[in-house]
Amino acid sequence: SERERLLKQAEMDAPAESAERREEMEVAMQQVLANIMEYCQTLLVQSSAQAQFSICLFSPSGGEPAGRDGGRSDLSSSLPPMVSSRVPSLGLVLYLLKTTAADFFQFHQSHRQSLGKLQSLDQLPPEELKELCQGLVSGPGGVEKISSIQRNLLAKRRLVQLINNRAKLLALCSYVIETCLFVLWRHLEYYLLHYTPSDPKDSMLAGVGSFRSRLTDDSFGGLQAGGGRSLGLSKVGQQDLDQLKGDMAAGFGEALQRKLLEVESSYSQVRSRYTFIQALVRRIRGLLRQPKS
Repeated sequence: SERERLLKQAEMDAPAESAERREEMEVAMQQVLANIMEYCQTLLVQSSAQAQFSICLFSPSGGEPAGRDGGRSDLSSSLPPMVSSRVPSLGLVLYLLKTTAADFFQFHQSHRQSLGKLQSLDQLPPEELKELCQGLVSGPGGVEKISSIQRNLLAKRRLVQLINNRAKLLALCSYVIETCLFVLWRHLEYYLLHYTPSDPKDSMLAGVGSFRSRLTDDSFGGLQAGGGRSLGLSKVGQQDLDQLKGDMAAGFGEALQRKLLEVESSYSQVRSRYTFIQALVRRIRGLLRQPKS
């Protein structure tokens, strides 16, 4: 993915400081994503308190971006022509939700491991202490020339850095998950409950050629200053909505739902019967289980 490419580039640019640079970049990139999703959520909330009067920021397409190998991909290069040109797909939000949930558990495991090492610092083997000190000691000989007391102090300092870094990433991932769920819910509620589809012949699924011909249409110009919906929704037919519902039901399956609830149970500081992530998961699940009208 683009993120991994940037992190590897940082390591090549400054090998001696690669670990710290990578961690700083991870936080910076996750912060950018959190800011973008927060902005989307703010636009939706400010436009209307009710979904039927809300603006639409994402087109009603549930297809997720995927690389040629089926793994993570560079988002800009993998989206369909219609999506990458002007209007992002709702499937992109689902993709971000999945990848951020996976990142959360990776950071959570690393956070727990570092906490465990800090609590048992005196029992860590010498080789592990040396590894923790790498990058914190400069000059000839490096770690080999410092005393065991200094080595322990540096290892402790490094573990505290790792713990603080992972704590920031966990907070950001949790927030991105919440905002992605909110954006998904508001769009699905509008598309599946309140939107009246156009004539079937106007379906967005008619073909790639019709996709491209509509990109020059002013009605497909995204959010306008007037605050109205301007995503070319007059082109959306019942076939598109059925496809959206099917794609979302497949992507937002039981496994992902369990993972999201586990994120909340393992991290959320606010304990209540139904917390924010739980409530949004239940609402989205309910929308996707609605019978056809």
